Amino acid sequence: MSLRINLNSAAMTAHRQLAATDSAVSKSIERLSSGYKINNAGDDPAGLVISEKLRAQVGGLNQAIKNAGDAVNMVKTAEGALSEVNRLLRTMRDLAVHAANTGVNDSASLAADQAQIRSAIESINKISSETQFGGKTLLDGSAGIVTTVKGSAVMSADLGKANLSSALTGISVDLSAGGTQLASKATLTGSVAINADMTGKSITINGKTIAGGANEAATLQAINNVANETGVVATVDASHNLILTQKSYGSANRIDVTGGTDMFGAASSAAVGADARAIVSSGGNNVTDAVWSSGSGTILKDSLGNAIQLTDAAATTAAVNADQIDLAVGSLTFQVGAYAGQTRSLNISSSHTSQLGLASGAGSTTNVAAIDVVNNATDAITVLDKAISDISSLRANLGATLKNTFESSINSLGIAAENIAASESTIRDTDMAAEMVEFTRNQIMQQAGTAMLAQANQAPQALLRLLG
Repeated sequence: MSLRINLNSAAMTAHRQLAATDSAVSKSIERLSSGYKINNAGDDPAGLVISEKLRAQVGGLNQAIKNAGDAVNMVKTAEGALSEVNRLLRTMRDLAVHAANTGVNDSASLAADQAQIRSAIESINKISSETQFGGKTLLDGSAGIVTTVKGSAVMSADLGKANLSSALTGISVDLSAGGTQLASKATLTGSVAINADMTGKSITINGKTIAGGANEAATLQAINNVANETGVVATVDASHNLILTQKSYGSANRIDVTGGTDMFGAASSAAVGADARAIVSSGGNNVTDAVWSSGSGTILKDSLGNAIQLTDAAATTAAVNADQIDLAVGSLTFQVGAYAGQTRSLNISSSHTSQLGLASGAGSTTNVAAIDVVNNATDAITVLDKAISDISSLRANLGATLKNTFESSINSLGIAAENIAASESTIRDTDMAAEMVEFTRNQIMQQAGTAMLAQANQAPQALLRLLG
């Protein structure tokens, strides 16, 4: 063993080990005092990235729970007000039934009934205009989807109650934000005149083979007799060429012709219709890919579930009579998730008396606001029955939204937040028991290192005896 006075390698080794132990003790103290095993990015870079992402998600979920709670309170506010509207409508109906008893009532009694009804109408209108949540009016129609019809069509003011009944062969949705497309039916026109004897000839339409007739009328009748199977009706143009038209609108409704050389002029032909498309706003709801057949008409349905019913006149080859519908979205949107796009929408139509009982009465009684039991008590009963049904349906929709959307969202969000927080804790939080074991070990190592450094520093003292 060599002895030197300029270099004490044993002391240097002991010092290095003691410094490492001191650092480990300091790190353990930091973890134990903070409760976190990741106190800076250097502790665990990958773990920090995952932990911060999970923390953000938990924060978003907790805020979404609060949002859903606010939505619950808003819906309860609206539903409570509508409950009072229901009560007033029932009272009005009782008065209308009383007024309809004309064999007993005199003019004074009828006037008294009408006065009470006018008072109830004013109360309902007040509820409609003054029911608010945080400054947002709920029952005046601003939280619904407003529609305006141009042309001969008739449509109620709320898209959720839309009933378009005029004769249409197409519809154009005209919206301020653009993004519109005309709904159309698939149509094919042949190039062979069928006003001759087509006996022995045939054509296959949408998989159904149809034999020709002895004359034009017989051929058309043969094709139209199976229209319910093929979905296609037949007419002819001025040149007696066959025109095939789909009964329903939309791209899902096709015409496929095969084996049609003799009667159509082509061995095979195909055509598809077009869906009506409309973008209500830059972030609105698309009336798109939602066109389907319903009896003799077509339904357009937006992503909120609101429907527009279009009823056709008899099949014709006349020019398209396209009315216009302007839509303005005002639905309530709630952020009920931790990420963008995790929203729920709710439409609350107007409870103003001018919007209740629409299209149910006769004569001048077209809505609740127009009720006159002095002159037409029977019609008032009909209108009030429709109004009660309207409000009850709206309340049911709010109740379903409350239970199936917001309350269920709160439950699922709470479970998600709990589990994600547990995952984040596993990554970021200190395991106190394990860390105490490590801290105790490092303390012992620190004491041992200090003692050994002292011993190593004493080694050069042996040289003094050699020199002395």
